[in-house]
Amino acid sequence: MLNTPQSTTKIFIQDVTLLDCAILYPSTGPQGKSWYVDVTWEGKKDKNGVLFDFSLAKKSAKSTIDHEFDHKLLVKPSSIRFQSNSQLIIVAGFKEAEQHSIFAINTYSNSVRKISRETLISLDKGDVSLLEKEISHSILRNSPENVTNVIVKLRPHEDHVKSNYFSYTHSLCHHYGNCQRFHGHSNIIEVFKNGKFDADKSNFIAKKLNHSYIISRNYIDANWNSKLIHELIEHCPEISEFKEKLIVAQYKGTQGEVAVILPKECVFLLEHESTVENIAEFIKSLFQATDQDLEIRAYEGLAKGSIYS
Repeated sequence: MLNTPQSTTKIFIQDVTLLDCAILYPSTGPQGKSWYVDVTWEGKKDKNGVLFDFSLAKKSAKSTIDHEFDHKLLVKPSSIRFQSNSQLIIVAGFKEAEQHSIFAINTYSNSVRKISRETLISLDKGDVSLLEKEISHSILRNSPENVTNVIVKLRPHEDHVKSNYFSYTHSLCHHYGNCQRFHGHSNIIEVFKNGKFDADKSNFIAKKLNHSYIISRNYIDANWNSKLIHELIEHCPEISEFKEKLIVAQYKGTQGEVAVILPKECVFLLEHESTVENIAEFIKSLFQATDQDLEIRAYEGLAKGSIYS
């Protein structure tokens, strides 16, 4: 009797994890993104008839994504002007017709993920397929030898085409975990008046905050006088030419010290940390005092958020 080759087996897990990150786009600067992550593994079953134990597969994939991509700034290598073992400086211009539109950050190395130039160009066009492949390769490296291929699917919020969908970046400077990194989120914003969803108000806020950086005013350095800021200007002299149109924030968390420079028009300042709780309250303050009976439902990425009324 002839031995027939063992056929390829597949397993899949939906919602392995949530991926929240910031992407430094060539056309618009840094933007926050949030996705659900689905993963499929392909390969040969082991002697027990198992390709990859579901609990171990989910743990391995989530650990890989959390370590390599989640709560990080995704950039192409050519945007990095300086890098040491612990620190790196990233500089990029966007809105080519407006040379003052500069993004620069001096941050610790493990808060950044390098992606290929082709992947970034693809993302800038709304195509996530190359990023899915980069994540797939990382997960495959940490999978058993009998797993021969991994397929990753990134899913945005189901309402990502609606007018009240927006993205933002922020840094929770005193957060105990990775939220203190420069990162971002995308999701809808919902405003309810007298208990009913108000599309006009929701769309207004989403448009106003879209592509913004939200941070506490306590971290703004009006004097531009620190070692990290001087290093940024040294590696990006054009910053000095457009200082009046830029704003710089600097903070120190348990993971390291960060200085970030953006156009003033991209920044919203809060009195306190830019937690989703404080963002929901801030959104409420953007409406006139005469606007009573409003409830704000703000999301931090997907499937979680805060309600303020």
